[in-house]
Amino acid sequence: MQFELTDTQKDIQKAAKEFAEKEFDSDLALELDKEGKFPKSLFEKACRLGFVGIDYPEECGGQSLGLFENVLMTEEFCRKDSGIGISIGLADMASGIILRHGNEKQKQSYLVPVTQGKAINTVAVMDPFDGGNPVPAKAEATPSEYVVTGKKTFVVNGPIANIMVVFCEGYPAPDPKSVRSVALIIDKNQEGVKVLDRRRMMGLWMTSVNEVSFDRVRVPKGHVVGEPDKGAEYVNAFLVEQRIKTAAQALGIAQGAFNQAVKHSREREQFGRKIAQFQGIQFMLAELYTQIEAARSLVYRAAYSYDAKSSDLEKMSSIAKLFAADVAVRTALDSIQIHGGVGLMREYSIERMFRDAKTIQNLVETNLVERALIGRSVIS
Repeated sequence: MQFELTDTQKDIQKAAKEFAEKEFDSDLALELDKEGKFPKSLFEKACRLGFVGIDYPEECGGQSLGLFENVLMTEEFCRKDSGIGISIGLADMASGIILRHGNEKQKQSYLVPVTQGKAINTVAVMDPFDGGNPVPAKAEATPSEYVVTGKKTFVVNGPIANIMVVFCEGYPAPDPKSVRSVALIIDKNQEGVKVLDRRRMMGLWMTSVNEVSFDRVRVPKGHVVGEPDKGAEYVNAFLVEQRIKTAAQALGIAQGAFNQAVKHSREREQFGRKIAQFQGIQFMLAELYTQIEAARSLVYRAAYSYDAKSSDLEKMSSIAKLFAADVAVRTALDSIQIHGGVGLMREYSIERMFRDAKTIQNLVETNLVERALIGRSVIS
């Protein structure tokens, strides 16, 4: 594994940092967070500059780079502002599924518009629960189409996404005793699709999360992603990629919160001295710095392993997401402590960083699920 970035990677890192520093205005971020609005203009600018879709092939509007380069960009965006950075990162959640499992027509139709800033896509994976049991959406197969009925919950960007990749329980299944999962591309504006009330979360206020219902939605067979009985396999691959992206978001938040803590400690005076001179503060910062460097190593290794198609991706992605998210929460919380009372104020982005860090700790999967996945891999 290379520990030194290539010149191209350094250029991407520098460009992402400069873009975020110039465009992610703190007053705008506070306003967007308060009003719960997606940073549309910033997303479009990021697309025009080639940041969104950086890991798509050139024929799909991207730069033919890897997830590692995406991670470098995401880290810089979230370091500057957690809400804006995460919102931009979640605007093409379905792209990886279409890129890796879709056909050429689907790639051209649904990936190119994203890189142009003209479209947003999302994924509908999670089923609602009834009495503790999941109730999956059903996709009834006919000779020419699928008819989808049911609901999906925790759908990111439901109101603004143009299309969503929906994972349904397909029937009739080849084997009556089996359950097959099918991935379908569904237009949000299609008849029978209804985006329900927004679910307010602790953080990520710029990103809408909704329940979506499907009332006999007719989906042509040409909108099936990949093979119609491999949806579960595609979900697992999606989760691996999304864990690494989430880990990069957490890493960026941790670094941003740490930077703010250092800056404040150098400026704040108490008892006639800058608080950075107190050993107790130095110990806190030393511990946080060490944890962030360890998280960066894990996140970079996971992204490197993904691009290299290593065999231990599920375990490495879980380790990276678990550790980086835990570090982000701790760093944001300790940064608030170092800031004192002002750290609790909405006008300071550190308060939002903590809310966003805690939210992504449970995004995709909770840290307890990650621990379970890692534990199983250790004893298998």
